Amino acid sequence: MIPWKPGQSGNPAGRPKGSRNKLSEDFFRDLCDAWQAFGRPALETMAMLYPVEFVRLVASLLPKEPEAATTTPVERLSDAQLNAMIAQCIEEGGLDPASDG
Repeated sequence: MIPWKPGQSGNPAGRPKGSRNKLSEDFFRDLCDAWQAFGRPALETMAMLYPVEFVRLVASLLPKEPEAATTTPVERLSDAQLNAMIAQCIEEGGLDPASDG
């Protein structure tokens, strides 16, 4: 038999306010201190001694889907270039010409 009803908390008081945040703050403060002391040398050592793990670490930090970046600011594109880009997006399904935005 379940001691409380569905939807009823087993701990009505909940966790103490700020307890998880306190742990996170302490951890990240300690991590920052360790990084200041050993960060670059630790990365260099890891890259030399454990190259496969180093590459995995780097890959885990990269975004899964890279953001699109343009090398030319939009302000510098001609109307013809902008129209060509818009047409390409429409062809690829990136824009709906019938929509307002």
